[in-house]
Amino acid sequence: MGLRLWNKSIKLAMRSRRRFIAFTLMYTVLMGWMTWNFQDFLYGEPDVLLLVVSIVSTLILSILYAWIVINYRKNEIATLKCIGYKNSNIRTIIIGELTWVTFIAFMIMAETLIHLTAGATYFYQQQSLAGKISAATYLEKTTPILNIWPVLATLAMFLTSQILGILVMYSKILKLRPIVALRVLK
Repeated sequence: MGLRLWNKSIKLAMRSRRRFIAFTLMYTVLMGWMTWNFQDFLYGEPDVLLLVVSIVSTLILSILYAWIVINYRKNEIATLKCIGYKNSNIRTIIIGELTWVTFIAFMIMAETLIHLTAGATYFYQQQSLAGKISAATYLEKTTPILNIWPVLATLAMFLTSQILGILVMYSKILKLRPIVALRVLK
């Protein structure tokens, strides 16, 4: 039943295209920014204020997105309750939708980082073969933009904040009555 619920949550997320695209792009940019801040914090000049601001921004955006999803899906949640879905099943569907957006944003960010690194490597390799730069400069310029640990820490932070966002909004799911599905909206 869990796999069926995750499949349903992915379909629900993809059905609301504008919201999905908007939040995926916001998450992608925020993930890149947070990863860069984690990278500086771990390996460079730590700016704690920027790291705290990016973490708080992530938490606020996650709670906002959970709130938007639950408010937008009131009728669907009420209908699911009418046909016998439990609150835990509905929570799984909502968490699946939020996690899907986070996963897609992470894949876009990772793909962008891979392509930027590959493009820089190709450019500097051509410069090195032509004799325009030295081997030491080539090695310096072709190191990956970000290390893997800040990227994974960012993904973990986003997934944790998504779950926190849904837990904050879970009381709204519990209070939603199935009769809402039968009301006629004007």
